[in-house]
Amino acid sequence: MNCKNLILALVLGAAVPLATGPAHAEQLSASIVPDNAEQRINYSGRLRMLSQRIPSAACHLTQGVDPAGATALLAASTQEFEKILTALELGDPDINIQTPETNARTLAAIATLRDRWEPLRQAADAVVNETATAADQAYLFNENLRVLAAAQLLVEQLVRQYSNPNAMTFSSLMLIDISGRQRMLTQKMSKESCLIESGLETPQLLTDLQGTMQVFENSLLALRDGMADVGIQPPPNEQIATGLDQVVEDWEAVKPYLSEVLGGGDLDAEADRLKFQGLNTTMVNMNTVVGMYAEAAQRLAPLL
Repeated sequence: MNCKNLILALVLGAAVPLATGPAHAEQLSASIVPDNAEQRINYSGRLRMLSQRIPSAACHLTQGVDPAGATALLAASTQEFEKILTALELGDPDINIQTPETNARTLAAIATLRDRWEPLRQAADAVVNETATAADQAYLFNENLRVLAAAQLLVEQLVRQYSNPNAMTFSSLMLIDISGRQRMLTQKMSKESCLIESGLETPQLLTDLQGTMQVFENSLLALRDGMADVGIQPPPNEQIATGLDQVVEDWEAVKPYLSEVLGGGDLDAEADRLKFQGLNTTMVNMNTVVGMYAEAAQRLAPLL
C-alpha cells in the first residue's frame, strides 16, 4: 500500500480495502476510456450493498420489523443481485452495460463471486418462500461477508481495469467507488444492529457496528468537504453537493437509533421500524449521489 492509500485507510477507517492506485492499473491509452466503465464500477459496487441488504432484510423479517416491507425488499434484492451479476458477465442494455466482459481477471472475479453467491441466494429464497430452516437463516447471517469480500475484489479489479494513467480519471472512478461503498455501509449497519437486537450480541458484533458507523461518517464528511491530502476532491458540481447534504441529514436522523443499540439500549417497535426504514432511505439517497458521480465522470471522460 502506497503512502497516499495508507493515509486514506487511516483517515476513513477503511474496514473494506479500497482499490489500488493508478500505478497498479492495467495501462490504457490516456485518450481512451472504455464504454460503460462508470456503470460497471457503479453496479459492481451495488453488489456490495445488496450482499448486506439481503441479510438485513431477512433479519428484520424474522424479528417482525416491517414484515411486508422486509419481505419485498429481500425478494427484490435477491433478484437484483442476480441480474447485475449476470449483466457484468454477459452485458445487459437494460442497465446500460452494453457488451460482455472479456477481461480474464475480471471474469475470474465474477466466477468467484458467483460461487459464493449461489448458496446465499438459495438461503434467501427459502426465507422469502417461508421454507427456511435454521441452517438457512444461519447461513444468511454468518456467510454474507464472504459474498461482500468477493464483491469488493470485483470492484477493485474493475477500477484497475478501467483506470488509465491520467490521475483525474482515476480520481473520478475512486469517487464512484467510495460513494458506492457508502450504500453498502448503510445496509451493513442495518444488518449488524438487527443481529445485536435479535440476541446475537457479541463483542465482535458490537465492534463491527461501531467501526461501520465510523467509516460511514468519516467517508461521508470526506466526500462532502473533500480531503485533498488523500486525493478526495470536493463535490464536482452543486447537484452532488446538495445530494450529499441530504445524506448527511438522513444520517443525523438515524444515527441516534444506532447509538442506542450500540450502547445496549432496547428500541421499541416503532424505533426499530424507523431505524430500518431510515437506513434504507439513506441508502436510496446515497445511491442517487453515486449515479451523479458516474454521470460526472462520463461527461469528463471525452475531455481527457
